[in-house]
Amino acid sequence: MSLESARTEFDTTHTTAKFPVSKNVFSKAAVLRACYWFSRDLWCRVDDEAEELWITVGVRVTSPTLEHPKVKKIDDWLPDIFNSLVDAQLRVEIQGETSGIRELIIAKAFAESGVLEDLPPGTFRDPVDPSPSESSGFINIKTEKRK
Repeated sequence: MSLESARTEFDTTHTTAKFPVSKNVFSKAAVLRACYWFSRDLWCRVDDEAEELWITVGVRVTSPTLEHPKVKKIDDWLPDIFNSLVDAQLRVEIQGETSGIRELIIAKAFAESGVLEDLPPGTFRDPVDPSPSESSGFINIKTEKRK
């Protein structure tokens, strides 16, 4: 799927663009993260519709200034915006897939320091040792020290 579709609309000066992204591909959180990434140079508006999110972006500086002697048109920003959308969505998905392990690592770190009231399951020496009743398909490999 190409993000740069024929449905991208531009204003007459090419300082603003509006385009849709499918909610089946991009979450609203990923779109907002991508918009925030460019907030220094671009303004962004996200409209939530039935099957799509419509993103409107525009350049903040439309004419040359001492700080910005060369003004980029919105056409020059779009490839970076599209790449940022893919990057943000991938980060959202990775965060969702690894949140359990991240929480376990943090819980074990705080448990060892004595900050937590309830200790997490397992021992500190075995950082990823779910009890047999909580097994999620991981193989538990135990090693013994040689004497």
